[in-house]
Amino acid sequence: MIATAVMVASAVGAASTAQAETAKIPKGFLLTEAEATKPLTEDQAAEEWWTVSDKLTKPLELNPCRSKDKPRDGRIAMRTIIGGTSAPSYVTEQLVLYPSAKNAGTAFRKLRADVEKCAKAPRTATVAGGFHRYTGKKVNIADEALLVKGSSYERGTEEPLKGELYVSGGERYVAVRRGSALVLYTADSYWAGEDTTRILTNRAKKMAKKVCDLPGVCTRRG
Repeated sequence: MIATAVMVASAVGAASTAQAETAKIPKGFLLTEAEATKPLTEDQAAEEWWTVSDKLTKPLELNPCRSKDKPRDGRIAMRTIIGGTSAPSYVTEQLVLYPSAKNAGTAFRKLRADVEKCAKAPRTATVAGGFHRYTGKKVNIADEALLVKGSSYERGTEEPLKGELYVSGGERYVAVRRGSALVLYTADSYWAGEDTTRILTNRAKKMAKKVCDLPGVCTRRG
């Protein structure tokens, strides 16, 4: 019985190792990766910058409750790309792989729950009476998807808005689960103006199809 247990444990360990080895995101796989890694001239570098990270401990770019806890959702591979400009403005792309569709689904449901939980938890702004709100709605992309709008409200201190609430800024988020992958695209609401949501949604749709080129993502059960 002991020998059998050792053999089972060894098999499970080998399977886990094999899974970890196959769960890799190829270099250049993300949609914005080519742009993010291209050399910039000195003038370009003064106006825009990019970071590319494969750290598993990075929080999801949609983090409505601003949790600082170390992620413990079972992720096995991850890549985060963040682009910024001197405008200032930003745009991000994030791909997270999980060992099964079940794990990815759990992570997605937690994300959706956080949007609902912290949508009614205003944060103190720099201006008295200011707060931030999130609203989310389901969209028809891949297995499940969520479109989230973040809005910063401030109370005017000068006419004609003195004493009245107005939207001073915001963000747009598209989160999609396809099989065992979670895909997130985010940007500030001024990044592409009225086209921001459309562009992020189109990118999410494209990546939701592309992740099926990775081993097991769209076929792995759990």
